[in-house]
Amino acid sequence: MKREEIENQIKQKVIEILELDQNRNVEPQEDLIMLGLDSFKSVSLVVELEMMFDIEFADDELLLQNYSSIERIVDNVSNRLFV
Repeated sequence: MKREEIENQIKQKVIEILELDQNRNVEPQEDLIMLGLDSFKSVSLVVELEMMFDIEFADDELLLQNYSSIERIVDNVSNRLFV
């Protein structure tokens, strides 16, 4: 799977979880916390990502700042997929 495909899938999931307008363009570096990401929504996001990509994040990686932008999320997912 290409990085661009991963990014597009993650963007769609973030838009869904944050309940943003489906036409909203979320930039890769945009601060998701400012868009409404909180600890509860980040847990939902992590669970969805683990199911979508058949990966698992370690407990010590479940920090809100690790999921504060599309770019950071893509990096975290890519590191799991391409190991």
